[in-house]
Amino acid sequence: MANKEHQFRPRLNSKEMELINSFRAGDVIFKSGKPSDPKTPAKILIFDIETAPLKAYVWGIWQQNVGTNMLIDEWYMLSWAAKWLFEDGTFGEVLTSEESLAQDDKRISKGMWDLLDEADIVVGHNIDKFDIKKLNTRFAVHGFAPPMPYKTVDTLKAARTNFKFSSNKLDYLNEIFEIERKMSTGGFDLWVGCMEGKEESLKTMLEYNMQDISASEDLYLRILPWIKNHPNMGLYINDDIERCPNCGSEVLEWETGTYYTGVSAFKAYRCNHCEAIGRSRKAIKENKVSTCGIRK
Repeated sequence: MANKEHQFRPRLNSKEMELINSFRAGDVIFKSGKPSDPKTPAKILIFDIETAPLKAYVWGIWQQNVGTNMLIDEWYMLSWAAKWLFEDGTFGEVLTSEESLAQDDKRISKGMWDLLDEADIVVGHNIDKFDIKKLNTRFAVHGFAPPMPYKTVDTLKAARTNFKFSSNKLDYLNEIFEIERKMSTGGFDLWVGCMEGKEESLKTMLEYNMQDISASEDLYLRILPWIKNHPNMGLYINDDIERCPNCGSEVLEWETGTYYTGVSAFKAYRCNHCEAIGRSRKAIKENKVSTCGIRK
């Protein structure tokens, strides 16, 4: 649900809607199923977590150095929300009143562990620096083994790498792109209410968390063609067709231009679904001089 203080166009543009319609029609790309299916790409999970802050004794409110002996309570997870890319429905878990008062996030940590264990690729905003490390911390505290390996796509990193927006915050980027916005929390009082075990606060926290998933999915789709280090979707499809590494589509428009690397030249293409630029598998020209200047 978008912020009601603003008016926006529909969440996705025509190219993005075309991609989703291809999925729903059962075309080549983005079909659900097991990775062994020759027309099935990776299972992509979009997720976000919310945590309680630390409690500590401090001498002031500015530039404080807080020692571990000054901590009153450690942080813990309040809620998580997630969805599988292009599948209907966002789901999540939040602490009960009793769990929050006891700072017991083991139950919801296990729910998030199960999803990561199933995912091939996970997507989110600032997940590499925050969400994943926070989750790994709670997994270790609760004695869980690591989930199965997965690749990550951090939209905050992608924004910082490719653009120069005035801010790279999720809500600001989505405002600029005129897509789904974050929900207003009403401020820090929401976190206080959750830590006090107030059921209404915990319910609102989960709603806020789930709205972030819609915003994160929209941002991911909008900047997808710009993500140069995206996990190669073609690796999850069991065929030998040249495919877009960003979305897995085989509908490629071969350009007249050439894609150059430091040592080789390749045929260039533009994906007709996500519009990412890619290159052919085989080089059309290779440099005959080594990087140290000695002719081979």
